[in-house]
Amino acid sequence: MAPKASDDTSLRSHVYDWLREALTAGRFTPGQKLSFRFIAGTVGVSLTPVREAIRRLVAEGAFEMRPNRSVRVPLMTRDRILELRDIRLALEGLAAEKAAAVATREQAARLRRIANELLAARSRGDTAADRAKIREFHFALYAIAGQPTLLRVIEGLWLQTGPYMNLLYPDFVASPRGPERRLRIIKAVAAHDAVAARRDIEGDIGDALSYVAALADEDGMIAPAQPVDAKRRRGRPSPSPASPLGFV
Repeated sequence: MAPKASDDTSLRSHVYDWLREALTAGRFTPGQKLSFRFIAGTVGVSLTPVREAIRRLVAEGAFEMRPNRSVRVPLMTRDRILELRDIRLALEGLAAEKAAAVATREQAARLRRIANELLAARSRGDTAADRAKIREFHFALYAIAGQPTLLRVIEGLWLQTGPYMNLLYPDFVASPRGPERRLRIIKAVAAHDAVAARRDIEGDIGDALSYVAALADEDGMIAPAQPVDAKRRRGRPSPSPASPLGFV
């Protein structure tokens, strides 16, 4: 029996949402190639909904189509990363500002819980959970603003920059600056200090993407992260392009 049209739509949405979450959480690395068959097997669906989800994500700039029914996470230039940085500063700063103006105590408490879970993941060297919690913290903050169109635009930008989150490990994230900023953001949200919330979220985004941009080679291209000997990095696991689902 052929699947119902409603079932087809549900499967397409499921694959699309799964890939969006994986991209924005940094589960794929810059330049990583993924076959349609691998995605279908991982998500547990046929190739048809995968093809349709991929078509949408290629149009959104999240993937590049490759031969033999495969896609690649795009490689970026320094200039492209800096462009995306500046757009994200404006939009995510706005979302943080609006969120701080209307946040409840319960919402501020949720941000604190996520920040604590992120810190715990980082302390045990769990980079997959670390990246997932970074995404969760940011989008929990932006959702407070109650601006669905703004949130959707921000998600689209994260589709392109999410894989580059991997280049922040292990060196950039070793700084205490990130946890300190998150604490200040939580305090600003709890105090309805919109100016402070915007300032610190902009500082967080600006520092991270400026760091990534500075990794560009002399031609302006930003290469994928290279495997690092965990022992030389004080036991911190590093992302490996050979791991198709991102690392752990």
